[in-house]
Amino acid sequence: MKKRQGKYDIGDIVFVNEFEYDNEEKGVNHLFVVVGDDERVIPIEYFGLIVSSHIEKSKFKYNEVIKHNSKNSLSKDSIIKCDKLYVFKKANILFKIGNVDVDDYMRFMESYEKYLEEQQQNV
Repeated sequence: MKKRQGKYDIGDIVFVNEFEYDNEEKGVNHLFVVVGDDERVIPIEYFGLIVSSHIEKSKFKYNEVIKHNSKNSLSKDSIIKCDKLYVFKKANILFKIGNVDVDDYMRFMESYEKYLEEQQQNV
């Protein structure tokens, strides 16, 4: 995935110190896979899927397993929750820990798209 100066890239795994859940509760100190950014002049917001080390939750339909490796720098096998896209500010990203392989990224996005399609059918 192509590197852009001064920005986090799609596929980067970042540590975010503050974000918001759907119910407007504050979330703190979590990893996310960056899946997009606000493409205006200077990106101030990023979009991401949350990373969880609770591998036992992989049984849920839209949770995808990611194996830890030297590229992603996860400390253990984890899951990516592909049923909710989060928005967080660039200022709340404390650091990047690694990034995901293109194949994994595509798998996560396919799962997210399937989730969206299912939601549309249920409306």
